[in-house]
Amino acid sequence: MTTATPRIANPDDAATVTKLLKAFFSHEGREVRHLQQNVEAILCDPGRGFFTLADESAVATTTIRISASGGASAEIEEIWVQPSARGRGLGGSLLRNAIDECRRRGIESIELRVTPDDRELGIPDFYVKQGFRHRGLQIMDYCGE
Repeated sequence: MTTATPRIANPDDAATVTKLLKAFFSHEGREVRHLQQNVEAILCDPGRGFFTLADESAVATTTIRISASGGASAEIEEIWVQPSARGRGLGGSLLRNAIDECRRRGIESIELRVTPDDRELGIPDFYVKQGFRHRGLQIMDYCGE
């Protein structure tokens, strides 16, 4: 079975990206309101971020932040490979493609977050093998009313 080659998604890919992200969020037990609108907004404004896509098998979401000093950093937020396509190296290919796109755009600071659930699944080891390092950060989410 052949593996799809990851590429940067374009506005024509909105439905596919939305479908894959919907599967990702559903797998996590979450629903994202206005998902398709958010996907389309990013696809139409590459300065906000981009999606790395491997046909209908896998997607990675990268957002870009511009600092007050004019520099840019990126966060790879989600990497999702459909269960039927796992075990073929697509996750690593998506991640490398996203990193390459950041570098092409001149972005040197690339980060990602690991949740406690990710730790239980051994996902941090995957990221370390891809060249990321632990920084010991604790992320706090606002949960006020």
